[in-house]
Amino acid sequence: LEFRRVLSDLSSGINAEYGVVSELYGPLMVVLTLIAVMLAGMKASGQTVQEGTLMGTAIGTCFGYWVGASCFFFALAYFCDTKISAIEVLSLCGYGLFGTLLCMFLSTLLMASASDLFFYATWGVLGVSSAVRMGYIFLERTAVRKQGVTVAAIVASVHLLFILYLKFVYHKTYEAAAKINPIHVR
Repeated sequence: LEFRRVLSDLSSGINAEYGVVSELYGPLMVVLTLIAVMLAGMKASGQTVQEGTLMGTAIGTCFGYWVGASCFFFALAYFCDTKISAIEVLSLCGYGLFGTLLCMFLSTLLMASASDLFFYATWGVLGVSSAVRMGYIFLERTAVRKQGVTVAAIVASVHLLFILYLKFVYHKTYEAAAKINPIHVR
């Protein structure tokens, strides 16, 4: 049942069901798996662990996006009169991270030596399909079509930019923070 829900996230927004499952078990598992993929990707790239900062950074980034983006999307939906509950936004955003998970897994762990072209291909297929589905649900639940298009575009853009952040900025941010605040082991 969970696998079917996760796979439905990757389906096109036009063919997707309008209903959003109001549960957080699946999204929580997606976020935890994304954290594991990010940690494995950083280990594979040669990052060193210093007293758990690597894990804490991954947890903070993934949960921070999930909860923070959900709050932002819910506030945006509230102001644009979109009929969606907070738990539905959390669930939708969490399941939307499945495309991010697959994109990061394929481009970081399986094809780490491939060029960025492979990442952009997976981003264009998996990331965009998740973002389109998320945006489409917001669009369909907004009373005024013009506001719905605005909400859908913002939701999809934020989601796609997060994937780009994870791929190109996250590792560099961690490296810069480690240089600023080095931890000395005695």
